[in-house]
Amino acid sequence: MANPLLLIHPRAIEWSEAARLRLCQVEKSPANPLFREESRAKPPKAWEARLDNVYPNVVYDEDEQLFKCWYKSFIEDEASSSTALADRRAVSYYGGEREEGLLYATSRDGIHWDKPRLGIINFAGSSQNNIVMRRATHGLHAGGVLKDENDPDLARRYKFIHRNPRLGRMASCFSADGLRWSQPQPWPQHDAVGDTHNNALWSPEIDRYVCITRGWSADAFRGVRTVLRSESRDFRHWSQPVEILRGAGAHDQIYSMPIARYQDLYIGLPAIFHKGDENAADWDCVDTELAVSSDTSEWRRICPGEPLIPRGDGAYPDGAADCGCIYAAAPFVHRGEIYIFYGGSNGRHNDWREGSLNLATLPLDRFAGYAPRQDSQTALIRTVPLRMTGRQLRLNAQVSRGGGLRATIINQAGEAVAGLSLDDCPAIRGDGASLPLRWCDKTVASLGAQPFRLLLELRKAVVYSVKGCARASGRE
Repeated sequence: MANPLLLIHPRAIEWSEAARLRLCQVEKSPANPLFREESRAKPPKAWEARLDNVYPNVVYDEDEQLFKCWYKSFIEDEASSSTALADRRAVSYYGGEREEGLLYATSRDGIHWDKPRLGIINFAGSSQNNIVMRRATHGLHAGGVLKDENDPDLARRYKFIHRNPRLGRMASCFSADGLRWSQPQPWPQHDAVGDTHNNALWSPEIDRYVCITRGWSADAFRGVRTVLRSESRDFRHWSQPVEILRGAGAHDQIYSMPIARYQDLYIGLPAIFHKGDENAADWDCVDTELAVSSDTSEWRRICPGEPLIPRGDGAYPDGAADCGCIYAAAPFVHRGEIYIFYGGSNGRHNDWREGSLNLATLPLDRFAGYAPRQDSQTALIRTVPLRMTGRQLRLNAQVSRGGGLRATIINQAGEAVAGLSLDDCPAIRGDGASLPLRWCDKTVASLGAQPFRLLLELRKAVVYSVKGCARASGRE
């Protein structure tokens, strides 16, 4: 069965009037936070001194029926270890001596998490912890884990892309089980500043791995943060990183951007760092937004300035677990929903904050959709040329009370097909993932293989995708 036509796809809509893109509202799990840093728990996990950005990498392992999460912790953080929670109101965070580690947790249901005692990495004289790498053993800075089902070399089933301060370069590690990792292998030719949540995936369109990392607009650590892209055939030899996205300025910097393939689209979740205006309410906070790409090279931010996952209420230390910063993991589909795990912090980026793992979900295909610019307006959107892949067109849409959604089929001459015009189309109402488009006396099956455009009229409605058709260009 062909994938639905996602209307946020850069090649889906060729014209619109009085329409805008609207983000779908995520649903945060009532169980949030799913787990917190536990350096002050009883008994304490001292190696979770400061979860900081968390930078979660979460997969659902179908073979093991298990959620797996690799996340970042400062396993040593002088300020956090020496300052009690109750004392943090009175002093500023200062960091001090710090060391990073990559930690591991599992869950059967995505809600209740276990931090296993792995016996792999020594910390303070004991390996009874959930550390899989630390800077002392692997030299790592924050990075991304990829479970690669396509690599025939089982020793490379899991891959880790990161900046390695010990080597002074970007580097890769490999593992058969995601727990016991090889020593880092530096990029032999090119490099990036890479001080971010580096992440990578396999792109079937180009038959290569794609890495998303960080650059700066001037020299290293000068100017504003930028998003860089590199590609590789073997996860070892990477191309020269190229800038693919940049924010609007110091108050709109892209701190990180995990990406995922969703049907024939790439979804990015840029973490927007607000550092320019010290008088702004969101100064030194981080919001997660939405971006899309058809090829991982050209990206479009959807609704810039609007968070896909809103921060929680309040402020440090009494606010919600995600009131200060949100850093997302790459999204994936699980049991008919889009899962977005994210690291939440209850304080500002450069101040005291305690980190946690959280979950937000979306209905399938509902990252964002088209709606009237104002509720009082009627919006029109027209697709690129399409062809039928089924016998009926169905919409993933929400129609509010008093609204409606109708459609016209437009032929290659730019004219409405007789019997398939707006006047022939009873308005769709309600909320559904597969709402049928109907016309009074004719069906779209009569189109056969002819290319056509779909003109949608929206009143108090949001439309996300269309089933039963594909782009006539042949690139589904």
